[in-house]
Amino acid sequence: MKNKILITGGAGFIGTELIKLINNKKNIVVVDKIRNKKTILKFKKLKIKYIQGNLINKEFSKKIYRNIKTIFHLAGTVKVPSTDINLDLSKEKRIFNEATKIMQNLIKYSDQKIKVIFPSTHLVFENCKKNKSIYDEKSEVLPYLAYSRSKHECEKLLINNKINFSIVRLGSVFGKTEDIKRMFNLPNLFPLRAKNNLDLKLFSRGIQIKSIISVKDVARAMLFLSQKNFKRELYNLVSEHLTVKEIGNLCKKYNKKIKLIPTNDKIPYEGYYMNCSKIKKTGFRFKHNYKEFVKNFLLLS
Repeated sequence: MKNKILITGGAGFIGTELIKLINNKKNIVVVDKIRNKKTILKFKKLKIKYIQGNLINKEFSKKIYRNIKTIFHLAGTVKVPSTDINLDLSKEKRIFNEATKIMQNLIKYSDQKIKVIFPSTHLVFENCKKNKSIYDEKSEVLPYLAYSRSKHECEKLLINNKINFSIVRLGSVFGKTEDIKRMFNLPNLFPLRAKNNLDLKLFSRGIQIKSIISVKDVARAMLFLSQKNFKRELYNLVSEHLTVKEIGNLCKKYNKKIKLIPTNDKIPYEGYYMNCSKIKKTGFRFKHNYKEFVKNFLLLS
């Protein structure tokens, strides 16, 4: 088998960071639905093979998964609705069906000796609503929206097949990016608003806990797990837990002009904590923190 690395959705937020860490870029194949001149030129400059296509297509999938040793399966929807107000049920169904179909094709058409690195989400716990609970990899999940349900379904598809995998349940991922969809994620949105001198509204006085992680640490952890001999394991991947108020205070620390506006609006739950002792036992260590990101974003970028 050739020593090829396939990154699905490789033109996105995490894929862009992951590619920076892989030394032998000649071994990388990137597949994404995005096709524009900027993306094509970026990969051409890096001498990385870029293929535009949709992995829902069976014939396309059969060709793509040949002669691959490792798959970083990053393809999928990233925009997550924060509430069920005006929820588009047809879109929810499409998100779920597309994600699970792509994973089914991956399992069916790839060599069973490959290793799949798959980013799931902490939102598999989003509907548990037990305030300030601590969840580890064995905790019962209760996903609600199509995004988190599709992630959990993909977890089950991997677990119920013989394929080798490492699944990482990511917190909300923060980091500098040109991907506008990622800027609506609260740990990115608050610094962006602060940079534009816009005030920050703290619903329910900012008590909700956010589980977060730097995109740089996500890429590092995924590459780390791909290079180790850990088989068929699931890991929580969260470096910090901060309340919305703490995130707001950090933004205000580096931009005194903005105001924090607490409200008494009720929120469904106060958030939860992710136990990450399992990933730490592998020897992996987090290197990046949110304070560093906010400071650099507001003062240096």
